[in-house]
Amino acid sequence: MMGFGFHEVCAVLKLRENSPRDISRRSIMHIHIDTKTATNLRARKRVFLMTTCDFDRIIAASIVTILCGLGPCAAFAQSQDKTTGATPSNVRPNDLSKTPITQVKKAAPVAGAEPKSAAPVSPEVHKAQVTRTSVNFQEHFKNGWQMYLQNPNHTGFGSLMSFVPKGNLRWSFPAEGAVDTSAAIYRGAVYVGSDDSCLYALDEKTGRMVWRRKLGDKVKSSPAVDDDVVVVGCEDKKLYGVDARTGKILWSVDTQDRVSSSPVMFNGVAYAGSWDGNVYAVDIRSGAVKWKFQGEGRITSSPGLTGDSIVVTSHGGYIYKLSMNDGTPQWQFKTGSKIFSSPLIMDGHVYVGGWDKNFYCVDLASGKQKWKFAGQESFSVSPVGANGKVFVGNDDLKMYCLDAATGKMMWKTQLNSPVPLLSSSPAIAGNMLYVGSSDANLYAIDCRNGGIKWKYKTQRPIVSSPSISSSGVFVGSQDGNLYLIN
Repeated sequence: MMGFGFHEVCAVLKLRENSPRDISRRSIMHIHIDTKTATNLRARKRVFLMTTCDFDRIIAASIVTILCGLGPCAAFAQSQDKTTGATPSNVRPNDLSKTPITQVKKAAPVAGAEPKSAAPVSPEVHKAQVTRTSVNFQEHFKNGWQMYLQNPNHTGFGSLMSFVPKGNLRWSFPAEGAVDTSAAIYRGAVYVGSDDSCLYALDEKTGRMVWRRKLGDKVKSSPAVDDDVVVVGCEDKKLYGVDARTGKILWSVDTQDRVSSSPVMFNGVAYAGSWDGNVYAVDIRSGAVKWKFQGEGRITSSPGLTGDSIVVTSHGGYIYKLSMNDGTPQWQFKTGSKIFSSPLIMDGHVYVGGWDKNFYCVDLASGKQKWKFAGQESFSVSPVGANGKVFVGNDDLKMYCLDAATGKMMWKTQLNSPVPLLSSSPAIAGNMLYVGSSDANLYAIDCRNGGIKWKYKTQRPIVSSPSISSSGVFVGSQDGNLYLIN
């Protein structure tokens, strides 16, 4: 397959039996096979590897970017690394040999068992504890867009915008590879990663590059920034801490596989997952690993925080709630298939979509299901929420608005895409919802009724989830640009 950078084949196209030549009726499966298996699959009549270059690029970008949680990640860039920046020689590898690391493993799953807390705590008591220790993250992070989906609850709500964008380009910045990550905005600077293996800092008002730091491989993880430290994952299996002012690498932490999970940060600690199945809690100043938790399957989503606990999803189909202090499991909830979606935490509930075509609402205190909404196809992107509403895209190419309390559908809006898959998670500002699509457009949708107000066309599919500030809407594109639209 053209454009793959892996030793495994990541996507196959399977035609429906009753319509072997109708591309519009194809459904996409995400599987992992080695080269030998791929050769055998070519001999089967009903399974075909994609061969058209442009079509391959779009599908590959859409499917594999989900591994980031999207968000976003492991998408495919055709451009070669042209940057002249060398990997900095001032890296200070973190010496973890003297730092005790708490290793926590998941509780052994019991087939057919109801999700339960690790310790016998009544829902009423636990809910009171959560209320007492929870943090209003939207208020705490109200002055910026410092991480994927704005804050550790992943509500994706930007409160600084004082105007309604009209869909006009203010500036664009050309990286030297696809921009699949979401921008972090902090104190007048914009931080974004690219397939050219670089992390960039740009001036928010002008788009001028302030610094560029070369890392070890493609950057599919959306950066997070706080206390003048940028934390970002990389395809070289490392999590990096970078000085937000200078671009100097402060530390790096080795994992056992790619890091496409987008970190969240709070109180001097960053939390991120890895393809090795672990969640890592890392001190942002020293790079010391405070603890790590082993889940089932890869963790490519961005963890969510409540103030005293962390919620994370896995490719094993689990939603885990862990202690922020030491990673101790508090409960786990099993869905019917892989989860790429990052959790939305809102009003005492966790909202997650899965590849079993269901969208779940789970009680944060007890881990019990409150309701689920059945979609037509998989839920691959992360939800956002505000004002009692949850907004989520489905791979049937529709954006849905659901009542957060009941799961009742309030409206749905059709998006355009050359493939039956959505890869960009939405963002909210005022009464508008902004989301990218594989048709290369950024959509502006009225939150009240689902009406499309405008579209801005880029040159390639949009995998990046929008970020919002008082300057406008920032979004990356597979064409290698970061755009500011207002």
